[in-house]
Amino acid sequence: MKTIIKQGLLWSMLLWAMPTAANYKIHGRVNLGNEWQPKIFLAIIEELSDYYRASPELIVNVGIIQSDGSFTLEGDELPAEDRFYRLYLMKEQNTEFDACLYVGGDDHNFIHVILNNDSQLKVTADSTYYAPFGNYTIEGNTENHLMRELSRMVYPSFYFYQIRFPTELRLSEEKLFSDLTRFADTCSSTIVALAAVSNTDMERYYKNNENFYKSFGDRLSYEIEDDVYTRNYLRKLQFYAGVTSYIPNWVWVVMALQGLIILALALVNVRMHWQSKHTGPGSSEENQEPQPAEVLTAKELEILQMIAEGKPNKEIANLLFIEISTVKTHINKIYTKLNVKSRKEAINAAKAQL
Repeated sequence: MKTIIKQGLLWSMLLWAMPTAANYKIHGRVNLGNEWQPKIFLAIIEELSDYYRASPELIVNVGIIQSDGSFTLEGDELPAEDRFYRLYLMKEQNTEFDACLYVGGDDHNFIHVILNNDSQLKVTADSTYYAPFGNYTIEGNTENHLMRELSRMVYPSFYFYQIRFPTELRLSEEKLFSDLTRFADTCSSTIVALAAVSNTDMERYYKNNENFYKSFGDRLSYEIEDDVYTRNYLRKLQFYAGVTSYIPNWVWVVMALQGLIILALALVNVRMHWQSKHTGPGSSEENQEPQPAEVLTAKELEILQMIAEGKPNKEIANLLFIEISTVKTHINKIYTKLNVKSRKEAINAAKAQL
């Protein structure tokens, strides 16, 4: 009998000591009008460029919305690290492949939150509003309370496009930038501060606010050094810094390639001049095929170098912060100018001149 009791106690202790699987839970209530599908989608923001992108490949969970607007999303498949996520609804006429994000007014159909695999979150829309997430409240950790504060700044900003007068538009945009940078500087959560900075128009404001953006990059490197969002931000920072003073490594590679091509052309010209002088007509520069540096733009040379490094179109687009369609357009121009039909032929055509 004592043996049985001891074994029972031992098994109880082992079961108590065994780690339990993490389990997140998001629940609450949204305003469900007739035009909305009774489903709520949870999508992960894998990269900062996905922050406002609705795509089926980002969806990690789907929950049913009851007739009273209540919903629950739960599971154990999320990463252990904090990540940005989007909760959103879709209109009846949309599918997962053409989902739209509506901002402001009665159609506002999404919010951003920060989750990990242990998160417990409650989101409740104000029933006096018509929008699915109208004047919502959030119960959970500090980060999501801060995300709610941030949303009160960002979402109204989309009304800029309804302003008729350019001066009013400019002043509104500048106020938003000032509010977001002040929020980021004083925010206790680095990842929420990153959400604020990501909502600034970096292309427009970087040149006159370089110190702010670089200082925030230092903060990310110190606080969340190995995070994917930090790598995204620093890569974007290098891109914009390269426009002004800082030259990232890939620009040096392109410049080196251009230098080698120019040197090769100089040697070719010397040889042509010598042949023309000693063997007569027929070897002049006019009869030579155009060289890559003569026919390709700086951007095309840059993309050609990335092709030579084996980078796919999507990675090239991410590195240059342009659309994939723009990358394809540049590649087609490269093929035409070099009179080639494939990536391999383009690389060989460039190498043949070195």
